[in-house]
Amino acid sequence: MPRDTTDPTRRALQILAFMQARSSASAEEIAERLGVTTRTVRRDVQRLRDLGYGIESTAGQGGGYRLVAGSDRPLLVLEPEEASAVVLGLAHLTDLGLSGLEDAALSALAKVSRTMPPQVSAAADKVRRGTAVIGNRDAGTPAEHVARLAEASAERRTVTFAHRRAGRPTGRRVDPYRVVSFAGRWYLFAWCHLRRDWRTFRVDRISDLHVTTLRYTAIPSPDPVATVKEAVLRSPYALVARVIVEAPADQVRARISPHAADVVPAGLGRCLMTVGAHEAEWVAVHLAELRLPMQVVDPPEVLEAIHRLGHDLISVRTAADPDVARIID
Repeated sequence: MPRDTTDPTRRALQILAFMQARSSASAEEIAERLGVTTRTVRRDVQRLRDLGYGIESTAGQGGGYRLVAGSDRPLLVLEPEEASAVVLGLAHLTDLGLSGLEDAALSALAKVSRTMPPQVSAAADKVRRGTAVIGNRDAGTPAEHVARLAEASAERRTVTFAHRRAGRPTGRRVDPYRVVSFAGRWYLFAWCHLRRDWRTFRVDRISDLHVTTLRYTAIPSPDPVATVKEAVLRSPYALVARVIVEAPADQVRARISPHAADVVPAGLGRCLMTVGAHEAEWVAVHLAELRLPMQVVDPPEVLEAIHRLGHDLISVRTAADPDVARIID
């Protein structure tokens, strides 16, 4: 049974919180949640109406109470777990790799904290102070760009911008489908009218962004998240290696960073790992760290680099030579 259900004020706040999270709630559901009778619930609901909250009753099967759309809504009411989630999200918002959010996040955190009961606020603050996020984050991506592109994607509006990749920026007109965060950066997955194909753009390289009034008709697209991940892992590198590892995909993923390779199941007890790099020697070292049986699919340079690495490691010997010992001393 929830605590403090004998306090009418606390019960009223709990009822408001319950109705905020649902389109409607029956007296029986609320009573079970609070551990009180349906008669008590009806009395508390009437008390809230007397205070000016717009709560209407719906009849029939599945009926109950709901907050009236467009009426004055109550102050935000959060359960302790919800409060901790909100505080953690606001406190670590800048770890998403977006610039221009620090002041807004701190202001929002202060406002949310003031709406919480003291004990809930104190518990949430302990969670915030007791956590930290480590990672490579790029704070060069404007939060406004991410927000505007996400909104344009939701509203199916065509956008134009200048995109800088190598050399001078090029003008682009695209239909945005999704904004994706991966490996500390933000990317836009969109249909590019210039290339007549699907493209991935780094948001921090976008300038002169303009959301047009033109709406586009959505067409079937590849999976945005998978496409962005593949583009990030492959496109910057001259060498892309594919290796069959004789171990389940979950086991391999646990041993390698998701930012470094793509790992997918490839049959019973096997997986296919795809990794991009500038040099075959780098791939060889990371494959050796897995300490699992594997087969190199391509390119041959990776297999040659693995053999060279093995030969070099075998040639390492203990410093038992007296002359070596004298040098160390």
